[in-house]
Amino acid sequence: MRGRYFSAYRGLPGEIYYLFAAKLVNCMGFFIMPLLTLILTQKLGMAKADAGSMVTMLAVTQAPCVILGGRFADKLGRKKTLIAGSAAGALFYLLCALFPMGKATVVFIILAADMSALAAPSLDAMLADIAAPADRQRAFSLLYLGANIGMTVSPIVGGLLFKNHLPLLFIMDAATTGAAAAIVLLRVKEHFRRPEETPPEEDGPPADSLARTLKANLVLPAFLALLFLYDFCYSQWNFLLPAQFGDRYAGDGARFYSYLTSANALTVIFMTPVVTSLVSRLRPLTAVAIGGGLFCAAYLCFGTGGTFPVYIAAAELFTLGEISETIQVGAYLANSVPGSLRGRMTSLSTIARGAGWAVGPVWMGDYLTRAGYAASWHLTAAVVFAAAACMLLLSRKSREPRRAAD
Repeated sequence: MRGRYFSAYRGLPGEIYYLFAAKLVNCMGFFIMPLLTLILTQKLGMAKADAGSMVTMLAVTQAPCVILGGRFADKLGRKKTLIAGSAAGALFYLLCALFPMGKATVVFIILAADMSALAAPSLDAMLADIAAPADRQRAFSLLYLGANIGMTVSPIVGGLLFKNHLPLLFIMDAATTGAAAAIVLLRVKEHFRRPEETPPEEDGPPADSLARTLKANLVLPAFLALLFLYDFCYSQWNFLLPAQFGDRYAGDGARFYSYLTSANALTVIFMTPVVTSLVSRLRPLTAVAIGGGLFCAAYLCFGTGGTFPVYIAAAELFTLGEISETIQVGAYLANSVPGSLRGRMTSLSTIARGAGWAVGPVWMGDYLTRAGYAASWHLTAAVVFAAAACMLLLSRKSREPRRAAD
């Protein structure tokens, strides 16, 4: 059984498995950020409005760090950027544990999150440097799987230790961040180099500017715009659905929503290798479009309501769409730009997707008060359906990335 489960990932370069281990360890220690609102309100005594402003500030400060991280990855090297950002983030979490809870804690948490954002683009770029173009989909799928396995552990541990042992959580977050960086430091070589590389879709001179590359291949900015719409809709899983369950199931809303998130996590863990094998022969943008179609079906089910098993079935459709879409995006972008631009391309896609996540709840919250849950879900389904249809058109009109000259 174990051999069949991992058969989709056989034959990858050995260093890919170490990156998988690093991602797994890092996500197993992802304790602080999911608990940030509770830390601000229950441990530091902030009002909810002030805590919300602080969370927004954190998101705002992360954006330039992601951009800088992508540029550093392309100019200084992936490994240096990842190790430096991870080490700095771990240090700031340690300072949170060493100093008394107060204003300094908030500053250290923000700095730790910013350093993690700085390091993030390097991991995807490093993965693309190591894996051959034909293997990148499987490699990104494996990293996605590692992240989700790790994230099934961290909420449980965080919930158990939050009340009485918060300093220990800071220490453990720092330790896992440092351990993940150590795996990369000791077991993964720096494969990045700056040859005058010819872009996969162009026969002209090598591209040394992301802006010129996007202008030469207009499919890429269109793809990023559609990712914004995907994540605008995806954010409703964390906003519209919990609100709906709170109204539908009253005091049991959180419990029923946790059942859906558990179903989502288990489906990701057990179905990611299967979906990876099924979509491996599809054009990348076609697979992303199929993911959007599954999202649309799930959102329509959420809007229809019905019995709780209907919500479970919708959650399964949602998760299959998530897998189909997520495992393709990183590989597609890596195969669509020269290696010298991969860090910046990763940071740009992160900004586009993060913007969708930020805008989605704000806009939909206003619409919800005027139209109700059913109309809100139907609108969400219509938006993602339109995005998926456009993604399918892009797939048909675009020239698929050829094997990059790495």
